[in-house]
Amino acid sequence: MSRTRLSRLRRDLTVACTLLVPIAAAASEEAHAHGGESALTPLLFSTINLAIFVAVLGRYVYPPVRDWVRERRTRVLQALHDAAAAKAEAETLRAQWEARLADVERAVEEMRTQAQQDAERERQRILEAAHRRAEAIRKDAERAAAYEVRRTQQQLRAELVRQAVRMAEEAARAQWSAADQQRFVAEFLKQVG
Repeated sequence: MSRTRLSRLRRDLTVACTLLVPIAAAASEEAHAHGGESALTPLLFSTINLAIFVAVLGRYVYPPVRDWVRERRTRVLQALHDAAAAKAEAETLRAQWEARLADVERAVEEMRTQAQQDAERERQRILEAAHRRAEAIRKDAERAAAYEVRRTQQQLRAELVRQAVRMAEEAARAQWSAADQQRFVAEFLKQVG
């Protein structure tokens, strides 16, 4: 116990005794006057006990209980305040997350639309590239066909020339006699010589 509490207890007991001693003396005188115990004596001692009990409660029990109740009330109020703040923060976060979720859904829809547009552009680009490639292949095929036609024509001409020469040789051999051949060789040698 602290010194201030002890000094308060002493002071309170002193005050109680100062007030109760005259009452006790009066009760004692009355008891001697009647030749025994008076009816006020048990009441007087009960009152004294009650007064001491109330004084002890008021001075030593009530302040800690009062402080504990105040502290408990303060903690409960603080807990309620913290809970209200946490609830408000949770509501704010919930609203933010709902807004973000709505934004995500909108962003997903935008991305889906953008992906479809990109896919369509890519499809068009691929089709255009395929058309260009097909056109290049067609032109290459036409050039190759034209080359093959020219080469075949040249081969046919060469073959026709060979056939014509062979046929001319055969016709010339059939029509030329040995004398014609000697005369031809002699003229050729003159021209060369």
